[in-house]
Amino acid sequence: MERLVIKNPERSTRTQPLTSDVLVIGRQRYCDVVLQDNATSREHAKLTRSPSGWIVEDLQSRNGVRVNGRRIDKPTLVGANDTIQIGTSVLSIEDDSLVSTPSDSASSPQEQFSWRDDSLDLTMIKSEVGVGGSGRARSILAERQKRRTVYDCEREIAFLEERVRVLLDVARILGKIEDAFDLIPRFLDNLLRLFPNADAACFIAPVRDDESDDPERRVWKLIDHKRRDESDSRPFKISRAIVRHVVSTKTAVLSDSPADDLRFDSYESILASQISSVMCAPIYDAANDKTLGAIQIDSRRSGKTFEHNDLKLLVLVANQIAVYMENQIYRDDLVKKKEVEREMRLANQVQRSLLPLEPPKLEGYEFFDYYRPAKNVGGDYFDYIPLSDGSLAIILGDVSGHGVSASLVMVNLSSEARYGLALEKTTSAAMERLNRIILEKYRHSFFVTLVLLVLDPKTGTTRIFNAGHPAPVVSKVDGSSERVGEGRNGFMLGVVPDSDYPEFVYQLQEGESIAIMSDGLADAMNPSDERFTDERILEELKNPTAMNVEQLGRRLVDNIKIFEDSAEQSDDQCLVVLRRLPRGASIPKDSFGGPTIAVKAIREQD
Repeated sequence: MERLVIKNPERSTRTQPLTSDVLVIGRQRYCDVVLQDNATSREHAKLTRSPSGWIVEDLQSRNGVRVNGRRIDKPTLVGANDTIQIGTSVLSIEDDSLVSTPSDSASSPQEQFSWRDDSLDLTMIKSEVGVGGSGRARSILAERQKRRTVYDCEREIAFLEERVRVLLDVARILGKIEDAFDLIPRFLDNLLRLFPNADAACFIAPVRDDESDDPERRVWKLIDHKRRDESDSRPFKISRAIVRHVVSTKTAVLSDSPADDLRFDSYESILASQISSVMCAPIYDAANDKTLGAIQIDSRRSGKTFEHNDLKLLVLVANQIAVYMENQIYRDDLVKKKEVEREMRLANQVQRSLLPLEPPKLEGYEFFDYYRPAKNVGGDYFDYIPLSDGSLAIILGDVSGHGVSASLVMVNLSSEARYGLALEKTTSAAMERLNRIILEKYRHSFFVTLVLLVLDPKTGTTRIFNAGHPAPVVSKVDGSSERVGEGRNGFMLGVVPDSDYPEFVYQLQEGESIAIMSDGLADAMNPSDERFTDERILEELKNPTAMNVEQLGRRLVDNIKIFEDSAEQSDDQCLVVLRRLPRGASIPKDSFGGPTIAVKAIREQD
């Protein structure tokens, strides 16, 4: 393992493992290697690991850096046999197995930076203002001198006047900005105008980490910056320790000696940034207890410093930005929500247009159908399909799940069912074809339960084909009800290849009704998390008084709604009921299958 050996004539020799790619050497406590002698500058030198070995660089120190006794004026490669003199200390590197990875460099906006383990040297803070509800505001210099002079009072009045002017400027800017991030460049310009001592201003914010699989993970990045000297093209620097302190404590700070490694590029000199005074304030959303970003202002060349009132002014601006950004985020969320609601309403209309507009009007029969998705769109499906031999296919399916994805499968199922019944010679073959299509297209991502009735209007003979769906319920003329065809089910569509679907024949008598439905009716929940149950379904579909199909179907769905009460609907609900009329019933004529008569039926349009 590589070690840095540090020898000082006034102290014993010590060693430090070289576990980092970059080490800053200096007198300040936050340095990676601390040398406590007056001949060492605050940030004196930097050691950087490179593919060729370690590179030492003088950070514009007062007394310079000497390698093997010779003062260096540029980054210099050092090896195990070289000595590095910094102040009164002599450093050397032991163990010549110099295997390393070059450090990353970056210099553009939108630059990610990671927090260092070092914390801010609190003794460097000159002034601070709490913005996270702490109410803390103090000027360290003011605490040392409590007496207020006339000059102090005049400056305080001038500051109050400036605050009013800033509020007006902020209001004018906010009135013209349409997007939250359009605000930033405008405010950076304004900040340089508000603070004549400032040479640069920047905005830092947490953004989504594109390299992480976690969509909630955020990293802090430099979003935008502005220099007073637009000809300055050097990489922009950020006082990371100050930003970290500001974000974690929700406190704005002012320091004349920012205690931080300012580098993005490990080969850039720290002191090249020439920061003399720095202020940083959090953009804090108090309503959600969330820090939206931070503003940093510094003087890099002028050598001028900021005062406590400057920090208070910066906090005022940051608070205004926070309120605006909070409102913009709320507005954007509201617009997005309304757009989703509009699209869902449109999807609901499109889906309903794919369902039958009204029940068929067939001589000797009456129909009732009901459809209510759990969300705006659902995965339940029903249809009436006239067949070439004069019979009528009545189909009801339930796609696994509900919502948009299930509704898309439902749309495909609707068209494929019609096409298959027209194409295939037998109904069983049409069911097998549907199974193959669902299996091939969705590959076990979705499955479909489905029941298909083929009614011969002349005889009442009803052939039932069932793919894992609840069995039909027959309401008998004696007032009883029962499920028919149980145990004759095939597998659900989209589960088992080459599944077959046997036929079950039921002879529908005059006055009897037969109902098919999705499991969303039996599974309806009340506020106590109780199911409506199959037993209640059978009870509601008893018809001892020979109610017409509308009364029978509506009684069931109305009692389900009463049972659900205020509970949220948990699944899509779909119901189709057909009744064979008693002999001699007289009803108006219509168009299905020759000279036929119309039957009253009502569609639910929830």
